[in-house]
Amino acid sequence: MSVKNQNRRLLATLALLCSITVADGAEIGVNFNGMLARIDQGDLARAKTTWIRGFVDYYQFRSGAKNVATDPGLEALSQAHQAGYKTIINIKFDFTSKNFPTTAAQIDTELNYLDTLLAALYADCDIIVIGNEPFIESISSQRGAPLFNFYTAAAERTKTYKDGQSRKIPLYIGAFNRLWEAGRQTEATPLLQYAEATPWLAGVDLHIHHSANAEIDNVFAFVNPRIRGDQKILVTEYSLMHHWKAHLNDPIPAQLAAQYGRPAQWKVWEYINYVQDDPVTRPEWVAFLQNSPWFENRKDYIANSYAKFAANAKFNIGAYAMYQGYFPGFNASTDPWILNPLFVNQTVMPNPSTGLNQTNYSYFDAFRALQP
Repeated sequence: MSVKNQNRRLLATLALLCSITVADGAEIGVNFNGMLARIDQGDLARAKTTWIRGFVDYYQFRSGAKNVATDPGLEALSQAHQAGYKTIINIKFDFTSKNFPTTAAQIDTELNYLDTLLAALYADCDIIVIGNEPFIESISSQRGAPLFNFYTAAAERTKTYKDGQSRKIPLYIGAFNRLWEAGRQTEATPLLQYAEATPWLAGVDLHIHHSANAEIDNVFAFVNPRIRGDQKILVTEYSLMHHWKAHLNDPIPAQLAAQYGRPAQWKVWEYINYVQDDPVTRPEWVAFLQNSPWFENRKDYIANSYAKFAANAKFNIGAYAMYQGYFPGFNASTDPWILNPLFVNQTVMPNPSTGLNQTNYSYFDAFRALQP
């Protein structure tokens, strides 16, 4: 791309960002998923965010694999909250390899640790979501009454705990995935009906990992009429992951071979697999993304998705990925979450002058531009 064309694209992007007014109550924070121990207040300040989102795994704490008194993730969360950051925590219940309890007594026994976990979390949360991804973190045959009965019981128990506290925070339920698909809509409907009928639920949480921007519209079109007028929508995870995945078998840009000596026959997935173990300079990473049409053509995603979120009066807060993870044996079938985040801590060498994590091409600047 010529310098003139690069400048034109930059001006167009800036014009788009400047045309978007940050709506009241429509905010975008950062998502740490289950990696709360990686919270770095220096990087938070660089991103200018005010909201942090993550999840805690109920069964990791209940089993003793993690300890609420010594867990570094809960400690990092507490320190950030005390420093003034606002927090959203999803409570994850992993039923991917076991059935839900069936009777009320069994469910009550299964949830016997929830008060202990809530006691460790509550003071450092501004929003709690009952659930993380119920319809992914469960066996497909269990996604009817067994899932519904368990999650509504968990919600009621969380509400009872909240009632005993002097400080009141909003409770949400979710998160609901891929709601542009008819099958997912069918699965989600009973729990959405419960949310609508439950006056103390502040709203629902959605996860929107997708390909086409129109899928955001389709999700909101399905959910908006199924919650009350006083309820709100969180989007605690979202990305173009499925779009990226469709291009893992594309060839890498010729510039990477010509300028950086990478094998010309490499596919995108081969390059990612290489650089996550042998990080490159930021100019090389930018050249990779900037000269890949599948990324360059979607580099305005942060601004475009926010515009759709903010246009929905029921939208409240979203959270976008903060850091890259590591994916051993990355191949053409791997979900490329590694392409999403604001910081490219895995694929790019730290800044040689400061030692700080490098920022991702286009997305980081666009994210900062949306912060109030």
